[in-house]
Amino acid sequence: MKHFSCNNFSIRAIFPKLILLLVAVIAIISTSGCIQDDKTEYPLYAVSENDELGCVELIYNGIVFRPYGVFINNSLKGKQIGVREDSPQSKIYEVKGYDSNEWIVEYLEVIMGSNMVLKAVGVTEIPAELEEYKQYDY
Repeated sequence: MKHFSCNNFSIRAIFPKLILLLVAVIAIISTSGCIQDDKTEYPLYAVSENDELGCVELIYNGIVFRPYGVFINNSLKGKQIGVREDSPQSKIYEVKGYDSNEWIVEYLEVIMGSNMVLKAVGVTEIPAELEEYKQYDY
């Protein structure tokens, strides 16, 4: 039975492997999004609990947005236009092709991510393209 001895340990033997491992870790971290380059300061969307309806509302420039539905793909998500107050992992996007005073998308960065479409209070005309995502009646 062989015994491990400090005399047999050679840093020279493992040094190339350590360098290769370090380079791989740096490459993975820099491409995975863990290092954020976006320093843009986005407008804050205020959060309000609507106890009567049992939902969370987002408010921006006096416009109240309520949940409309969830979609999985990112085809409707346009450019980022804001962030949810006190929640840096939540980002607000425009809905491609629609007025951001009527429709927005909130993306919550969690393990799988989720896109919630929110509709401004008072919007009564629902575009056919968005009708399929309707899950809430607020």
